Amino acid sequence: MGNAAAIPDEDVVARMGRAWRDLRRGATTAVLRDRVFGVGPGAVEPGHMDVLDLLMQRGRCRMSELAAALRVDPSTVTRTLQRMEAAGLARRLPSTSGDRRAVIVTLTPTGRERHAAVAVRRATMLTEIMGRFSDSEGARLVDLLERFIESADKYVAESSRLEP
Repeated sequence: MGNAAAIPDEDVVARMGRAWRDLRRGATTAVLRDRVFGVGPGAVEPGHMDVLDLLMQRGRCRMSELAAALRVDPSTVTRTLQRMEAAGLARRLPSTSGDRRAVIVTLTPTGRERHAAVAVRRATMLTEIMGRFSDSEGARLVDLLERFIESADKYVAESSRLEP
């Protein structure tokens, strides 16, 4: 484990910046996105897939739980769910918990079908891409990526406390 207080090499920071940009904007990213999420009437928006993944894991979920799990503002979840309902992927229902403000979100059969199709395409693509790495390299890459995400989350949480 590296020292959390260590200052990274400038070249490493620059390379990471370029890699981040290429992941976000590269032509390859658009092709991969279309292959995983689909194109045309059966396509799933990437943000919708995030919600579908959570609902497949949890079954049903309160809107506030979705917002927290997705790390977004509740209004973002509301807008996303409006589009997902219009596409027939999810359904919002009043909570049976007695809290009249609480809303529960569930998947529709169409949402389950689209999730399954995207999950298969995603697994197929990642299996092929990760197949270019040895087992130990792949495991190390995932470990480091998970640590990078955790570090980014901590940075956001810490910098948010410092903002006026």
